Amino acid sequence: MMKMNLKKLTTGEFAKLCNVTKHTLYHYNDIGILKPDSCDENGYRMYTYDQLSLFYFISVMKDMNMSLNDISLFLNNRTPKKVKNLFENRIDELDEEIKRIKELQNMLKSRIEKINYATSINSEEIKIEYEKEEKLFLSKSLKNDANENLFFMVRKNFNQFINNYSLDDRLSTLISIEKTDNNYNFIPENFLFNCETEIPSSKLFIKKAGKYLIGYHKGSYNNIELTYNKMISYINNNDLKIGNYSYVKNLLDALTTPSEDMHLLKISIELSN
Repeated sequence: MMKMNLKKLTTGEFAKLCNVTKHTLYHYNDIGILKPDSCDENGYRMYTYDQLSLFYFISVMKDMNMSLNDISLFLNNRTPKKVKNLFENRIDELDEEIKRIKELQNMLKSRIEKINYATSINSEEIKIEYEKEEKLFLSKSLKNDANENLFFMVRKNFNQFINNYSLDDRLSTLISIEKTDNNYNFIPENFLFNCETEIPSSKLFIKKAGKYLIGYHKGSYNNIELTYNKMISYINNNDLKIGNYSYVKNLLDALTTPSEDMHLLKISIELSN
């Protein structure tokens, strides 16, 4: 009969293969999670190649944020079923972590796009542009929150839905336009969020594709009417017909600029034929 006689590993050799120090192996031995297979005639601790998989398993459990004490308890009572359950639970946790990281990545990409756009345009210009259709997530009405701070309104609406829908921070404000005699009233209605998942019909708002008058407001949202007045003058001077909605999108805000005077908002006013 053929006999396999695999060479055993010294503590130093085993530590080198595992990319740890010998002191780590000594500690694992002391707490009972990975003991040497045997000792040679000189009393030196010896490990087997089979124990490499056990060391790897211990490393995996450490990556799962299990304490060494919990690892020891688990190893002393492990069964295939318990290992399977442990890994299935960790997969669920990893799925959530991957989702969170992807959302963070999308937010960072969105911010970079905004900064690139904001630094490439002439913010003094008022012009007509075609904008494509967008399907957006509609927040609750803002009409009852007229006296609230804008930041708290955004946070309240965002936090209300973030756990159920994959919203990102590409926020815009939906403004309804009311015409009164020779004047216009611009009334904040809702926040609109871009959403990576399917939007329920009760929360779906479709921004129409078409021509929009584009302007840029520098400074605080509180005096945005100054820019709206310039845009209305442009509409009147060029015989344009105004639509039902306007959209205000943050380009540069408190995250990217130290002063409110440096904030930049993009205003899109819907035009009708």
